[in-house]
Amino acid sequence: MSAGKPSAARIAVTVLMDLLVAVAVVALAHVVVSFFAVLSSSSWGVPLLRLTRYAVLPLGVAPIATPYGGRFDLDASITVLALLGIEWVLGLVRRNV
Repeated sequence: MSAGKPSAARIAVTVLMDLLVAVAVVALAHVVVSFFAVLSSSSWGVPLLRLTRYAVLPLGVAPIATPYGGRFDLDASITVLALLGIEWVLGLVRRNV
């Protein structure tokens, strides 16, 4: 990268990377809250799960029951891994833009 002003393409890739990380954090919040039944049934957990489900890809993988009465949402976990993997690849692309 030159010492001058960053290109528009580099800025666009950076913004996209930031958005992917933000969505991954939302999906991770879904994983953590649904893991514990106490959190997922609390007054703030129910609306949080309702909102965060929009950040989770509907892959159809069955969740795993946890010893805490909740469930380990594999769809959300796979979503987090996919988003962070894409973000990593975009980091490689941004290095060359």
